Amino acid sequence: MKIEVTMIRENKSISLDLPENYRVRDLLKTLGYTIQGTVVLRNNIPIIEDEKIKDGDKLTIILTASGG
Repeated sequence: MKIEVTMIRENKSISLDLPENYRVRDLLKTLGYTIQGTVVLRNNIPIIEDEKIKDGDKLTIILTASGG
């Protein structure tokens, strides 16, 4: 299945061809991100790491920052 991913921090978009039943957690691992501190959006709505990715999805990855 083909998806498009926009990575806000890197200011770039990529197209990926992924196997069926791929989940958000798999995508983050593939791209070198951790689940903690990362928000993934589908149609501007946050989705959880267990969510299955669907063919044609356009996802946005945002890294959150925290600290003191």
